[in-house]
Amino acid sequence: MLKVLVVDDSPVARVTLRKRIEAVGIQVETKESVADCGAVDGRAYGAALLDFDLGDGTGADVAVRLRASSPDLPIAFFTASEDGPALDALRALGPVFTKPELDSAIEWISRKAR
Repeated sequence: MLKVLVVDDSPVARVTLRKRIEAVGIQVETKESVADCGAVDGRAYGAALLDFDLGDGTGADVAVRLRASSPDLPIAFFTASEDGPALDALRALGPVFTKPELDSAIEWISRKAR
């Protein structure tokens, strides 16, 4: 089974998401920033869950890198931000889930990463 990539600049969010996703039987690899994802290869993952605001860039920046090597990789985003033009642009790349209510994101990962 391929693993899921989770990218969030918050250590607490990374640990929480890892535990929740692994609890449904899916392997997880975590990264903390756009820079940390410099060498990621989208072919290594079954899906990705990316925070919108990563401090040194956005989840969209990571999505572009992932899709360069794996154009059909299922990618979703999560954010605490309100709706706006930036989130509308994200929705063109994949679904957007809202923090802290991530049950829907975990359910999406469970379906897509299999």
